[in-house]
Amino acid sequence: METYQNQNNKYYANIKPKLSRDITNKRIAGVCAGIGKYFNIKVSWVRTVWFLLAFFGIFSAGISTFFVVSVYFVLWFILPKSSNIFLCETER
Repeated sequence: METYQNQNNKYYANIKPKLSRDITNKRIAGVCAGIGKYFNIKVSWVRTVWFLLAFFGIFSAGISTFFVVSVYFVLWFILPKSSNIFLCETER
């Protein structure tokens, strides 16, 4: 007889997280927090990389600060807000 703990992963095996803005752990709009949650990365790492891309974009010809900030604003408007309900999509 299987216990509930043994069966727990069987029902949620095909669930993947949905990319959305995390409104509970936001600093500005929750974009970095949502990306961190989606890729299972610490949010502080995502924020640090985002800041460094924007800061060093001033000195770089490849990635400009305007481009990094523009991508952030586009993601702000495109990504939906996450709710308190467990958001998921089933893989079929």
